[in-house]
Amino acid sequence: MKQYSIDQNLYKEVEKFGAKDMEICMQCGICTASCSLSSGTNTFPRKIYRYLQLGLKDKLLESPEPWLCYYCGDCNTDCPRGAEPAETMMATRRWLTTQYDITGLAKRLYLSTAWELGSLFTLALGIILLFAFFHGPIVTDHVSVNSFAPVIWIEIGDLTMAAVLSTFLMINAFRMYRYVMRGSKVPLWLFVTEAKAFVLHFLTQKRWQTCPEDRSRWLKHFILVTGYLTMMLLVIVFIRWFQVDDNSWHITSIFGYYATGVLLFVTAEMFYSRYKKKQVSIHRYSHSTDWLFLILLFLTSLTGIFMHFFRLADWALPTYIMYVIHLSIAVPMLVIEVPFGKWSHLFYRPLAILLTTIKEKAAQESRINVETLKKSIDGTFMACMQCGTCTTVCPVNNISSYSPRKILRSISTDSATIEEVDEKVWDCITCNTCVEYCPRGIEIVDLTKAIREHNQKEGKTPKYLKQPLSSLKDHGNPWNGLQEKRQDWVGSLNAPSYSSDCDYCLFTCCTTAYDNSPAGESRTAGQALIQLLNMAGVSYGLLEAKEVCCGDLADRTGLDGVNAELIGKNTDLFLNAGVQKLLTNSPHCLHAFNNNYPGLTGTVQKEHYVTLLKNLIVNASLKLTRELNLKVTYHDPCYLGRYSGIYDEPRQILQSIPGLELVEMDSNREASLCCGGGGSGVFKKQSRNISIGEIRIREALKTGADAIVTACPYCIRMLNEAIRKSGIQKKIVVYDLAELVIQSVNNGFDQEKNKCQCESVSTFATVE
Repeated sequence: MKQYSIDQNLYKEVEKFGAKDMEICMQCGICTASCSLSSGTNTFPRKIYRYLQLGLKDKLLESPEPWLCYYCGDCNTDCPRGAEPAETMMATRRWLTTQYDITGLAKRLYLSTAWELGSLFTLALGIILLFAFFHGPIVTDHVSVNSFAPVIWIEIGDLTMAAVLSTFLMINAFRMYRYVMRGSKVPLWLFVTEAKAFVLHFLTQKRWQTCPEDRSRWLKHFILVTGYLTMMLLVIVFIRWFQVDDNSWHITSIFGYYATGVLLFVTAEMFYSRYKKKQVSIHRYSHSTDWLFLILLFLTSLTGIFMHFFRLADWALPTYIMYVIHLSIAVPMLVIEVPFGKWSHLFYRPLAILLTTIKEKAAQESRINVETLKKSIDGTFMACMQCGTCTTVCPVNNISSYSPRKILRSISTDSATIEEVDEKVWDCITCNTCVEYCPRGIEIVDLTKAIREHNQKEGKTPKYLKQPLSSLKDHGNPWNGLQEKRQDWVGSLNAPSYSSDCDYCLFTCCTTAYDNSPAGESRTAGQALIQLLNMAGVSYGLLEAKEVCCGDLADRTGLDGVNAELIGKNTDLFLNAGVQKLLTNSPHCLHAFNNNYPGLTGTVQKEHYVTLLKNLIVNASLKLTRELNLKVTYHDPCYLGRYSGIYDEPRQILQSIPGLELVEMDSNREASLCCGGGGSGVFKKQSRNISIGEIRIREALKTGADAIVTACPYCIRMLNEAIRKSGIQKKIVVYDLAELVIQSVNNGFDQEKNKCQCESVSTFATVE
């Protein structure tokens, strides 16, 4: 899955560029309902607000939508909270411009009026000094511009400047392409065939006409662009004919008059509009760069008119002076505004349209069929009312832009694509939070599983899962462990083999049995449980190397064939061995046995070790007498809590330990934040960006706890990885519940009778 960084400063950074009232957006979506650009699953501009609020910088960089907004202002008018979405889109465009720019100048120019004015004046002074020292012969008895400024010099200067500015602009455009097209696979021929879209929108900005506001805005903008481009062509391409000394007429004169008149009139009208109509929403927050660009255009046209007038009057020195003044305004405007400032939106906007068009045409339709989904699972997913609760509570959405709501919408509207549905579902960690909070009771995880199953049938398995699933098929476990070594995790502890006389059959999670973590935390937790069972005199046994994976991974990833095979092997094993009670150390195993093993229904009882430990403590089979001066917080595993409803038992155990103080994290019980390991998440390589586990550890640290306690091998692994990644091993540690119980248990039991090697207790951390 794509990993997206969280930039906590993003909100404040974009605010510097003029964004307004982002904090009051409540994600109601009314702006989206108002916007003509919002269509299908594109919830613009609401989703841009969400990226800003969540600090999803990478997602914002990938979004071309801010460039497609023409600021009609309807979203501002309709917002029930009085936010300014259109102004925020304008600010986002400025921010994006600075992100594309490799020089860093754009950011300085946008955020500092002093920098912008200083740059313009510096360049203007450079032009003046250039002519002061390197002008041609000054003819005073008549106007001879081509003597004062030889046209070949000007032509070389124009072409050099155009080449440099184009280079900057192309580099920035390439960076924009890299951001927007990140992860997209587009054939080259599509760029060629769709290139006309860029040219069309660059010249006409015709998409603006789809906005419902006064069409005169588009017309004025279109006329201004034609005048601007005409002037640039005359100066850069046709300067040889455009710059003349006498009153001779050339066809370029017509275009010169048109460009000058248009630039002068339209900029003057825009000055009036911005100055006199501030009550109009689109002019309430004009940025300094908006004013400056208009001023430079106006002055460029005005000085051009004066120079033309002086030339026609045959006033030599005034013509030359005005020529220098004209260039000292025009050149800085081009150098500053084209690649780094306001003008660049004329280029970036059609490029955004081109890239959007290409992505839409390159997007392959999803392989998922709605009717097939309805047949395989409960069709209530079609009743989704798009409230967005699932996306709001989804823990994956804390580290990336993952939206269960969007997947549901894409499926129900038959607009699903491979990228947005088939591939996105692999981001889900099946924590069941979305189901817990869904007001319609939609089993969203079941939908995720069904889509994954279809992917598996199509042979579309994520790369990170190929090795674990291959191991599952070949070795009966996802950790590439040998079947004959499944019992090795027990070490030197006395763990009896199961017989029909035993009360419990202890089933070991593969993560415990083949623990390959640096410190072997899951294996240590499993050993603590064995010692407790021995201490309490529980009648139990292990089936050792005969058992295979419970099938949780195969079930969660849609590998039904393998899952059925694993279920069949374990079912036969349990029934043939006469198992009456299954004891698991993993909530995932418990869930699998309770829900995926019909052959055990009514025959074999299933129990998680936490429930057994609580009962053993209540009936005094385990006496907790040793004080542990420790402050701990309890992390509810998703599959023990939300899936199996076991919340009180682990807390009751912790509260039974003398001296131990239990504090709760903000997210606890039904609202517990997932560790990130479920649904195949434990096999994903963590990027350098923050993980869900790290977020959970930070939440634990806020409680002031010395340790975070849990009761799941996945949670132990993921939380320890998060601590190592954060480099905070000295601030907080992770314990399995059994590890704390064994530190507090009465050590005065009969070792010979219970056959427990108590010296191994010392392997656990001393907390007194």
